[in-house]
Amino acid sequence: MTERVYNVPDVSCEHCVSAITKELTQIDGVQNVQVDIETKKVTVVTNDSVAEQQIRDGIDEAGFDIAE
Repeated sequence: MTERVYNVPDVSCEHCVSAITKELTQIDGVQNVQVDIETKKVTVVTNDSVAEQQIRDGIDEAGFDIAE
């Protein structure tokens, strides 16, 4: 298993949480998604077959940018 944490500064409400969670859970191999509104962090737990770019693309598809 792999845990990745992303800083997503535009997360501000439950709609944001829902959009990101919905997009990421559609990716095969994603086991858990946690979006924290207070810290603006998205934590994703995946099996080892999921590439980081898939997660980045999913967050982008949900309409959010990742802060580098």
